[in-house]
Amino acid sequence: MEWLLYASAALIAAAFLLLVVYIAKTLIVLQETLRRLTAAVSHADEQVQTVAKEVARLLHTANNIAGDVQTKTEKLNSAVEAVNEIGGTVRSLNRALRQTAAALSARAGQGQEKWAKALRWANVLLDLWEKWREREQLRKKEGMPNGKK
Repeated sequence: MEWLLYASAALIAAAFLLLVVYIAKTLIVLQETLRRLTAAVSHADEQVQTVAKEVARLLHTANNIAGDVQTKTEKLNSAVEAVNEIGGTVRSLNRALRQTAAALSARAGQGQEKWAKALRWANVLLDLWEKWREREQLRKKEGMPNGKK
């Protein structure tokens, strides 16, 4: 029965050896996994640093563009205000031109009436002159003295 004790001890030793080998293999696989995980984290950290630098550069560029847009917007606002003032000036000028044209038209209308009246009187005088001349010519042909029939 002694051999049973030695066999049990040998079996326990073999089981312990198998357990140690299994745990060693697991630890080696775990060590490899941790090494790969460390490499992946290191690579991810490098990528994050690169992206962070790029983002910082893009933010700087965006800030410059925003400042430039703001400056140009302010200049554009002053240009729009100037155009608005020019529009007001043009409206005032148009109003003044309309008033002047209306005044000139009214004066011209008065002047036309006076000229039309003068032309009518001139026509009347010319008609009278023509009739008088025709009468005089007719009298000369008939041999009648002036004013006597």
